[in-house]
Amino acid sequence: MGKISNGMDEQEKDFELSQDDVDDSVVEEEHMSEKVKNLKEKLKEAEGKAKEYLDGWQRAQADFVNIRKRDEEVRKEFAKFVSLEVIEDLIPVLDALTLGKNEQIYRLMMQILGKRGLVESDPIGEQFNPEFHEAIGMIKTDKKEDNHKILEVAQKGYILHGKIIRPAKVRIGEWTDN
Repeated sequence: MGKISNGMDEQEKDFELSQDDVDDSVVEEEHMSEKVKNLKEKLKEAEGKAKEYLDGWQRAQADFVNIRKRDEEVRKEFAKFVSLEVIEDLIPVLDALTLGKNEQIYRLMMQILGKRGLVESDPIGEQFNPEFHEAIGMIKTDKKEDNHKILEVAQKGYILHGKIIRPAKVRIGEWTDN
C-alpha cells in the first residue's frame, strides 16, 4: 500500500514546526519586553516616590531644627525679661534712694541689678532722642551747641538688656539768638 501524503514532505514539516517555534519565541520575547518595560516604569515611579519622601523628610528635619533654635532663642529672651516685673517694682526704690542721698545702698542695688542686665540712663549732655528720653520741659540757653541737648535729668531712665523699660525724663536746651 502506498503512503498517503497530505502534500508535505518531512522537510516542510520541520520548517513549519521551526517557524511555529520562532513565532512563539517572538511572541514570548515581545511579552517579556512588555513586562520589563512595565517593571522599569514601576521602578522609576517607586524611585520618584522614594525621592519625594526623602525630600519631605529632610525638609521636616530642617524645620524641626529651626523650630528648636527659635524655641531656644525665645527661652533665652524670656529668661532675660522674667525679672522685668521685679525690676520695674524696684525702680521706685532706686528713685527713693537717689533722692534720699543714700549712695552706698543705691550703688549696691545697681550693682546687683546690673548683673541681671539693668543699665541706668543718665543722659546729661547727650543729644535728645525721643526713643530713649521723655522731654518734660525746655531750658532757654544762649549757647548754640546746647540746642536740643539734654541739660537736666529730672528722673533717670532704665534699660534692661537693651530694651528701654523707663525713658529718662529730661529738660532740653532751647537756643535763642538774642
